[in-house]
Amino acid sequence: MDADQLRAEVWYGLLDAERLARYYDAVAARLQHWHLAMTAFVATGSTGAVASLLFDTGLPDWVAGLLVLAVAAVTVWMSYYGYASLAATAESAARSLSALSLEWREVWLRVEDMDEAEVAGRISELASRSNQATAHVPARLAGHRRLNERCASETYQVVGNQYGA
Repeated sequence: MDADQLRAEVWYGLLDAERLARYYDAVAARLQHWHLAMTAFVATGSTGAVASLLFDTGLPDWVAGLLVLAVAAVTVWMSYYGYASLAATAESAARSLSALSLEWREVWLRVEDMDEAEVAGRISELASRSNQATAHVPARLAGHRRLNERCASETYQVVGNQYGA
């Protein structure tokens, strides 16, 4: 493999690690917001249902019953989907990929001073560690096309401007 091809692989490895770090950070933030919103709904809805059953609020009993059913459905959905644990998994992947991005940057800055075998070894090692960082992330979290495109655009702009490539 020639030096230009190795340099290109390092560049694309750097871009990919940075893009994935941004992507999984955004996914974690979205999941945390959903978890918070659903938790607030359950707290508010259950308090409202209990208050309407215990006190004369003027609401028909069927409204309280409907509220209880809605709270139960959201609670079951939260347990099934596991927003909190998915957010933690995505956040962990984002942190690992962010650290890998720094290592890719180091290789990018030193690629001219390294011999081809050393560069190829670092590429292989970092690519393997990138796969390990995302191995525990469920596939359904990787499918947000628009978010992925937005993160890719931001990454290409920021990293491209930073390194002038």
